[in-house]
Amino acid sequence: MKARLNAATRADWWLGAAVGLAALALYSQTLAPTVLQADGGEFQFVPWLPGIAHPTGYPLYVLLGWVWTHALPWGSVAWRMNLLSAMLAALAVSLTYAVTRQILAQTAAEAPTAGQRVIAAATAVTFAVTATFWSQAIIAEVYALHTLFVAAIIGLALNYGLQKKSVYSYLLALLFGLGLTHHITTILLLPALLVYLWLANRWAGPESSAFDKIKWLAAHAGLAALPLLLYLYLPLAAPNTPYATLHLSESQPLVLYENSLRGFVQHVTATVFTGEVRPAAVGAERLALTWQLLRQQIGWAGILLAGLGLVVLWQQRRDILALTGLGFIAIAGFNLIYFIGDVYVLFIPAWLLVCLWLGVGALSVAHGLARRFVQRKLGAPEESAVGYLTGRLKQNMLGLTTAGLSLFFFALPLTLLATQFDTVTQAANIEAEQRWQQILAEPLPPAAVLLSNDRNEMMPMWYYQYVEHRRPDLLGLFPLIVPDPAFATVGSVLDQALASGRPVYLIKPMDGLSLKANLSPAGTLVQATPLTGQPAIPLPNQIFASGDERIRLLGYDLAPTPAAPDAALTVTLYWQVMSPLSTDTTSTVQLLDGSDQRVAQSDHRPGGDYYPSHLWQPGEILRDQHQIQLPASILPGRLRLLVGLYSQPEPGVIVGLGSTSEIGAVTVD
Repeated sequence: MKARLNAATRADWWLGAAVGLAALALYSQTLAPTVLQADGGEFQFVPWLPGIAHPTGYPLYVLLGWVWTHALPWGSVAWRMNLLSAMLAALAVSLTYAVTRQILAQTAAEAPTAGQRVIAAATAVTFAVTATFWSQAIIAEVYALHTLFVAAIIGLALNYGLQKKSVYSYLLALLFGLGLTHHITTILLLPALLVYLWLANRWAGPESSAFDKIKWLAAHAGLAALPLLLYLYLPLAAPNTPYATLHLSESQPLVLYENSLRGFVQHVTATVFTGEVRPAAVGAERLALTWQLLRQQIGWAGILLAGLGLVVLWQQRRDILALTGLGFIAIAGFNLIYFIGDVYVLFIPAWLLVCLWLGVGALSVAHGLARRFVQRKLGAPEESAVGYLTGRLKQNMLGLTTAGLSLFFFALPLTLLATQFDTVTQAANIEAEQRWQQILAEPLPPAAVLLSNDRNEMMPMWYYQYVEHRRPDLLGLFPLIVPDPAFATVGSVLDQALASGRPVYLIKPMDGLSLKANLSPAGTLVQATPLTGQPAIPLPNQIFASGDERIRLLGYDLAPTPAAPDAALTVTLYWQVMSPLSTDTTSTVQLLDGSDQRVAQSDHRPGGDYYPSHLWQPGEILRDQHQIQLPASILPGRLRLLVGLYSQPEPGVIVGLGSTSEIGAVTVD
């Protein structure tokens, strides 16, 4: 019996390893080859230093990445960190096989072992090619390791519930703490774990005293808390983290990590993101988003199988249903109220749990069909030697038939693989590398400031600075680089950059910023210099207002003067913001002849996509240029010049910010 058990265990180990290696082969084939934007770019240079990552800091991942990148002798540091995700994701896929195998053995013990193994493998492979998990397995990101912890926690909980060995409960507590050290959303599994243990009746037992139970809880809580000491890495690493404080100028320090108790608590608890938790904002669209994401992962066939699996768990093992179901509800429920832009990646543990249900449903279908087939072919065994042989034959045929039918469920992951490969693969993603090689080859003056409206675009520059030591004199800026209102928008960041006296360049055209600065091409970049001068034609008290929203027109410029028929006229308006504007406003400039007939007009949204009016701050002075083409048929004389502001909350609806006003005249020769 022991030999058979060992053989069975070895078979599962080999199958789990094979599934993981297959996943690793796929991830290696689709792996991002070089430096990335966004968090992927950040996680390519932070572990190498090692430094401090964005909140919550991810100390376990950073230290693991430091060991990995310094131990691996080949490839760029960026590629090594991408490969680390692939390795961790492949391990998570192997664990998914093991966890599925555990659940199937406990849920459908009568099903042939061969069928259980085939279904467990199909389940693991299906999860391996779910779009979101796959996408995070091929870039430097934290979610492969997070998923590995989730799978391991579920597996250890099942082992403890089945075998009642205290070593599993202690390991579970320690592993839960490690998972919490890595990703704070691990806490969402706690209610499911506690309910599972209660339903499985695996607490200290009715004969234990209250004191024994308290000791049990204290010991496990202590073990879970022990890994949290890894967060002490943050204050220890801060003095040697080159970007913990950046200096825009002597009077403009940018503190990205405040090395104090307050800064530590704020970083670890990610207070910068608490404003994105908005339960009151949840509506039908968030539920629709969750459903859409689920369909993207496993399709309709997978959803139906997962639903069947839930029914089977309800009938057979409600403790396992509680463990997986409550875990899913907690994860999905939190994601519904969390309004960050990339919330979809936080669903990955939920999709893992759905795939476990899918496996249960698939086995119930395969085993049920196999039993009917064998029953129809051989009938019920008789009470005789012949009946005994028929029974053995029936069992063997049932095993082969179940395994054979189970193979059909590989159609699901193969379909997902074929349909999503081109969308998910990162093998040709060299865009960030090419762009930043181009930028860093520009003859930029020393200590120049490079500005973007998007943090994600700036991470590759930091990689080249901190890993390859290229142009460490440059400073990259973007909105919310520090939690300071002076750096809240791209316009205010541009103000701060210009105030520093350093040369300022935009890393891409952002025409809306012409409101704030003079913009001129500089190779592949755009140089920004401060606006100077006052409007040639000042206006003493020209205010446009509606309700609490107010903006003053300080004056305007005309060029050329006089204007000429069939030529362009430039009208430059100088606005001063008096109060915040709630909508994106359009400005209009109109020219009327002596008969009040409109002869020319220009309407545009000042600030465009990069600095629209809802971002404007009180006190700002903004330059708004209109180019108006005068018709060739226009007669010499004077044209009335009218200016207005309006918004369009919906198509066909125009809401004026005050009334269109006549501010002067244009002479045409």
